[in-house]
Amino acid sequence: MKNIISTHAKNIHGVFQIAIARKLRACFGTMMALAFLLVSPMAGSTGFTVYTTISPMTGLWWNQNESGWGVGITQQFGVIFATLYTFDFEGRPTWYVASNCVVAADGCTGDLYTVTGGAALPLPWSNANKIVTSVGTINLAFTDTNTGTMNYTINGVSGSKAITRQVFATEPIQIGRFPFDFQGIRLNSMAFSPIISIICQATLSFTNLSDVAVSPALSFDVIVDGVKTGQVSFVTFGLAPGTTATATTQPVIGNGSYLACGTFTLQFNPSASRIQ
Repeated sequence: MKNIISTHAKNIHGVFQIAIARKLRACFGTMMALAFLLVSPMAGSTGFTVYTTISPMTGLWWNQNESGWGVGITQQFGVIFATLYTFDFEGRPTWYVASNCVVAADGCTGDLYTVTGGAALPLPWSNANKIVTSVGTINLAFTDTNTGTMNYTINGVSGSKAITRQVFATEPIQIGRFPFDFQGIRLNSMAFSPIISIICQATLSFTNLSDVAVSPALSFDVIVDGVKTGQVSFVTFGLAPGTTATATTQPVIGNGSYLACGTFTLQFNPSASRIQ
């Protein structure tokens, strides 16, 4: 009997789950597994791009081996405002700000300033003694949405620090949420349908939210009875800005057998997914 099962999603910082009703059938073997690989290639990324149609880099960043200083990053599309809280050469707490770090490619570059004067919070505000001084430059270069390098020149002294996103809380589990975004790609929906009576085919719909053509390769872990048994990918090439496309694939388990449209879970794997 033919049936089509549509599902909803769960998003935990981009973690996306789809569960459907149970009937597992193992079928076919090496030949079908090879066919799956041929129709579902996995594209690798050649570099990371900071998307400016969304603001993915906003957050607190630090070097976990040097607790005590950090950088607050606020992105608004093509501009990053960076606030560096650290210490001066005498060990006194100090702040630097880059109010116009312009985004390009994998990061941003901007001038770095100190601000002195002003007034303490309990006192009436006064600009009379406020002095803004240019002290150097900052460059942020990211390898993905959670890691990067901060290069700086402050009062003639240059240096470089590895930085990572500071994570101190986890978003509660939410079920049935569509759409969700990943690096400029919006996942709209997913549907399942049987093919050749016993093989389950999954169709993913997604939209390019960025302002450049991209080639998404989105990876999902296959979970059966709470155990990860394999991985599937949805790939398309040359997706134009603002364009919506679909990609199909057939989930398989660890022994190379295809899944029937029965109970299993597809869980989005952001670390294995790439936007090229």
